Amino acid sequence: MGWAITGACPGPLFITLGAGYWPIVVAIVGALGGTLLYGILQKHLPH
Repeated sequence: MGWAITGACPGPLFITLGAGYWPIVVAIVGALGGTLLYGILQKHLPH
């Protein structure tokens, strides 16, 4: 869902930041936060 909202997959996030587009920091923080949240909730998810 985050990819659809930001239009960026994880790889180019850091490349975009390196190119000087600072608003991408919001997407990076969201990606890291989502990964952390998934790691916490993983054992409770039905998969």
